[in-house]
Amino acid sequence: MEDGSAPLETEGKYSVAISGLYDPMLLRRLSFKPSLSPAAERSHPGQGSPSFLMTAVVRPTHLWLGSVVLFQFITFTLAAPPFIPHRRTNPIVSHSPNGPGTDGSGSVFSLPAVIWIIFSLVIGLPLAVSGIRGWRCTTAASIALGSMVCSWAGIINSVNEVGISDILLTFIVLVFGLLGLVIGLFEFSRVASMAVISIMGGLALGMKVVLVKKDLLITSSFILNWIIVVVFGVGMGLMLIWRPRAAMVISCASVGTFLSVLGIDLLLNKQSGLSLGLRHLFDQNDNHFAYFIDNPYDPNLTTRILQFVSIGLTPILALAQHLIFKEPFVRKPPPPSDDELCLNYPTEDNSANRATSFLSGIWDGTRFRAGRFSL
Repeated sequence: MEDGSAPLETEGKYSVAISGLYDPMLLRRLSFKPSLSPAAERSHPGQGSPSFLMTAVVRPTHLWLGSVVLFQFITFTLAAPPFIPHRRTNPIVSHSPNGPGTDGSGSVFSLPAVIWIIFSLVIGLPLAVSGIRGWRCTTAASIALGSMVCSWAGIINSVNEVGISDILLTFIVLVFGLLGLVIGLFEFSRVASMAVISIMGGLALGMKVVLVKKDLLITSSFILNWIIVVVFGVGMGLMLIWRPRAAMVISCASVGTFLSVLGIDLLLNKQSGLSLGLRHLFDQNDNHFAYFIDNPYDPNLTTRILQFVSIGLTPILALAQHLIFKEPFVRKPPPPSDDELCLNYPTEDNSANRATSFLSGIWDGTRFRAGRFSL
């Protein structure tokens, strides 16, 4: 080295150069040789020793300083936590082959982009203003949305560097949504649908908070961002147990405003606004690292305003739904009283009608005895 200091020479795993930071004669030679097996020792005599050999020529007054430097080297080299690179803070080069970050959103106003704009507005606006009145429409939408989010996240995190086309990915996700829509229409899925819409309402609130800042709310930790989102989701799911109506109106307003804002943002900012933020939040595919390094999430003023408006409108619309639509969310007829059960109680065998009763019970209320199928 130029200052006359000698490097730290090793024949093992590490090779580090220590400059004469305090004194050129502080550390003239510091070496260790790793232990070798007996066979290797016989074939290479003198090349290894089971002991740690150290030779240091220092001034006597600087002996303690040399010990400090050695201690710091050992501490920072061996006791330091493992370095785990993160794509949001370190421009790493992934060992996996990289390709386009396929997510199905299309580009500008392509067919997939138009489909998602229409879908977000058609589903989001009714949920935001009258979700508590939707009854079966709301339960169907909740299962459909849950199926679509899970299928979309699973696909984008599992495709290879080639990916699949946006239109094909959109079609697959919509098929999952259609299946969820059909399941959510029936009575047997009513409780599960209410739980799904409540959890999704909390998750939507958490994502609104996380996506207001450049590179997500907590830039240095992907896990902490999701912890925030999950806490909101779990909290809203627990609210359904003790305050079911409050959980339903808040969740419907939250999901509805989130989808509505997403559709408006797609119209204004195309795929560089809230859509890109959702991809940063959901997509951890190794094959998409290079894409996200080249396309960081940096919401403009319009996207941030839409997010804050969505957060502010959620409690307002929830309260409005509670005051305007006073009917209970479940429109099943009340159980008969004891007097009604005593009158004309059938004593004959009605096993022939059990199949018909079962099928009609699946779609309870289709005869509109207790309410109407309305949005």
